Amino acid sequence: MMSQDSRSTLHSLASNPPTSDKFSNLVDRAIDTLDRLLDSDALSASERAQVALKILEMAGASSPVAAKPAIASPSNGRSSDVASTALDRSPTRFLPAHYVQIDNFLSPDENREALEIALNNQQQFITSTTTTNAENYRKSWVLYATLFPSFYELLKKKIIKTVPSILAQLKMSEFLISKVEMQLTAHNDGCYYKVHNDSGSATTATRELTYVYYFCQEPPPFSEGQLRLYDTELKEGVANSYSTYKDIEPRNNRIVFFNSRCKHEVLPVRCPSQKFEDSRFTLNGWIRRVEV
Repeated sequence: MMSQDSRSTLHSLASNPPTSDKFSNLVDRAIDTLDRLLDSDALSASERAQVALKILEMAGASSPVAAKPAIASPSNGRSSDVASTALDRSPTRFLPAHYVQIDNFLSPDENREALEIALNNQQQFITSTTTTNAENYRKSWVLYATLFPSFYELLKKKIIKTVPSILAQLKMSEFLISKVEMQLTAHNDGCYYKVHNDSGSATTATRELTYVYYFCQEPPPFSEGQLRLYDTELKEGVANSYSTYKDIEPRNNRIVFFNSRCKHEVLPVRCPSQKFEDSRFTLNGWIRRVEV
């Protein structure tokens, strides 16, 4: 809930647009506001962002603000997104199948701990579903992060620390992080997930970045199960996949990041033993932006 002062500020700005003489000063103040966002105790981060982004919105797409870099706060991994909102409103946008891959993301001990969590909680896994409840579209089992809170916090911190570098490599605008979602997924023999994206519904629209951390027994007792990432076209809010794609191997202790709007799928896994402990395991999830 915004404070009365914040509402008054936004109302004033909406009723009295800035003159050309004040424009430059307002833009500079907006950038300064974002820069000081996490240092202020007067308002919450989201409230301060709403005021600043309102000024930037009034500046328009042709203003010099579009050329300014987003402001990041290294203290907690949060950052501000100015350009991506305008891009998302574009009628047509092409997203290449770009991803960032980091091998040996966790220490050997942390990697083993992830496997132990999966094996020790076999009875707690539930059948996976989709947001559309489509039949025969996804086959796997999931374990929610509420059952491994300590490891969730460990992995979340490592991921947030990595986000600025990932966004730069993917050429994505920085954004204020609201949440890091996480689940542990098991794919055994014949499991798959057909073509989809991770931000295609009203409840998932704020997902910006998808990550997949792979772990398994060594040597891997399964084969195939590649992540196939498609070149994607966003047209009037609808994501359409091209026939061109990149396949990513699910190697132990590897993490992969990509734009949540990109279409992708998990190819069928082959696990001859069909034993749970021989599954293709992932800690996967989504990094959401603050909605303003």
